[in-house]
Amino acid sequence: MTFFQSIIYGTKRLFDEFNTFDTLYIEPQHYKFQAMGQMTNYYERYSLTYNDGERIEFSPDVSTVIGPYIGYSLIFLGYTLQLNNLYLGNMQKTFNLSLYTSLFGVDFYFRDNNKFRIKNLNIKLDNKKVTEYINDQEFDGFHVKYWGFNLYYITKHRKHSYPAAYNQSTCQKKSAGSPLFGIGYGHYSITMDWQELDNMLSKYVNGYMPQFTQTPLNGVMNYDCYSVYGGYSYNWVFARNWLLGTSMTMALSYNISKGESFTVGNIFNDFKLSNISLDGVGRMGIVWNNTRFFAGASAQIHSYTYSKPQIKINNLFGTINIYAGINFGKKKPYRKPGRVFEF
Repeated sequence: MTFFQSIIYGTKRLFDEFNTFDTLYIEPQHYKFQAMGQMTNYYERYSLTYNDGERIEFSPDVSTVIGPYIGYSLIFLGYTLQLNNLYLGNMQKTFNLSLYTSLFGVDFYFRDNNKFRIKNLNIKLDNKKVTEYINDQEFDGFHVKYWGFNLYYITKHRKHSYPAAYNQSTCQKKSAGSPLFGIGYGHYSITMDWQELDNMLSKYVNGYMPQFTQTPLNGVMNYDCYSVYGGYSYNWVFARNWLLGTSMTMALSYNISKGESFTVGNIFNDFKLSNISLDGVGRMGIVWNNTRFFAGASAQIHSYTYSKPQIKINNLFGTINIYAGINFGKKKPYRKPGRVFEF
């Protein structure tokens, strides 16, 4: 065996190991390709706490996006457009790329949003209920942009199929669960225009005196988030071709703001306990899949925290997906003898 043949053989063995499972519990994918349509509703809420408990909350309108997705082997790629505002100036931009095997999975994500409303405002202002004046008002001074990835490992992947509930690339035949472990990275850029907030309050609240531009609050927050997490996932097969999947993970995250340093060689001096946060991710999905056609719905909720001496940011982000699709292009073991391609 030549050197290159050895590399090819080793790569194939590694790939096969990633996709080995107990066929009494999991039905393998019969097809090479997937095509589906998906509608997704996004919910987002940001809470900024500062100055001894004063708080302001932002949330965009619940947005509905729709788009096509195409899958081949491990790769699942899609692009979505927002239905609420089809003109480019108000579009929320979202991009997702997922890679799944029975042993591990990785999700890449990107989101850019600058259309928010003020949902709650709790500030010291002579006992006036400021929220009554500006609740649900559009606010153009808040902009959030982030991207990153999550990589997870399924310990009992031979009996539990994580993709069966959230990617439909396999079918769970018997109920089973598995612990999950993983790592994640995200880069976040949050811009808050405090001058714009003062201008809005001056417009709607009689006698308001600008106060935010007089404080040392930072209007631009850029930080990197490094996470390690663990949790559990369970798939319940409650009827033929039907599956209800749930998973919950908790993450221990370390946030590094722009300008801070963190090096392995100087870990004890650079480490700050205040940069640690506890985050969480929950998922649930219900799927009907007969290996040829599939349909279902899933929900996800993410909770993140960023904390500094002057300000604390809590982010709650959730999605609800409704989808339907078809698998096509049978793999060789499932094709009729002599056929190169079978739909």
